[in-house]
Amino acid sequence: MDFSAPAKVNLYLNVVKKRSDGYHDIETVFERISLFDNITILETKEPTTIQCDDKSIPTDTNSLMGRTAELFLKEAKGKKNFKIQIKKNIPIGAGLGGGSSDAAALLMGMNKLSGDPLKKEKLVEIGRMLGADVPFFLSETSFAHGSGRGDIVESINTNIKIWHVLVKPPFSISTKAVYDKLGAFNLTKDIALDRILSAFFEENGLSYIVENLRNDLQQVVLRDFPMLEKVFEELRKAGALNVLVSGSGSTVFGIFDSKSVRAALVNLKTIFKEKEGWRVFAASTY
Repeated sequence: MDFSAPAKVNLYLNVVKKRSDGYHDIETVFERISLFDNITILETKEPTTIQCDDKSIPTDTNSLMGRTAELFLKEAKGKKNFKIQIKKNIPIGAGLGGGSSDAAALLMGMNKLSGDPLKKEKLVEIGRMLGADVPFFLSETSFAHGSGRGDIVESINTNIKIWHVLVKPPFSISTKAVYDKLGAFNLTKDIALDRILSAFFEENGLSYIVENLRNDLQQVVLRDFPMLEKVFEELRKAGALNVLVSGSGSTVFGIFDSKSVRAALVNLKTIFKEKEGWRVFAASTY
């Protein structure tokens, strides 16, 4: 059976403080978007195995997907074995949550094929052990507010739809490395969260969302990778209403009017060429 694993962008990310466990408390607004990996899960009589079409992604028992399968089978006391195949489309090290989304899809898929032995609350508990973004993808909501490490998730019920063009440069960025360097910058509390959350329920909500995009990690990413400034410039020239680094990068996304997305995509693909390692996508709220 096939399961879709969508990507995400962070429309808002305020780093509040460093925690005693080494992680950071954040306030964020997630958006699921229409860019997907595909997870195929089949029952088998052989021991559970994981395969991925991207050979750079580990699939052993210590990998994220390996630990996901192991934790599920332990908690569900499952006697079934599975053959798991991952088809990657979401770039890795891109700030798009591809690994976390794959883990969430695997948890939900194995649970379904096992007859739903675990309730959603238990899946979320397992998800928190695997990664801070996993609970968001388990929520299956288009938009959500995340707090704590980003793993305390509250759905945002809205009919807003946002259109994006995303540009992934020919390099990846380590989330841990970005957070480690954040200490050199001043962390400030901000009241813009109230504005962006209320924007989802305003008549002109999209314009308010555009105005209140924020990412505290962006300052570190742009300092270390100044070439991304050109991506910002070209996205704006292509008609982006606003531009932001997603999560810890390296992807930069723009918000576009729905009528201008296709032309912007075509234009940006001529500038940031796939043969040179760039990837350019169009996506919308999912």
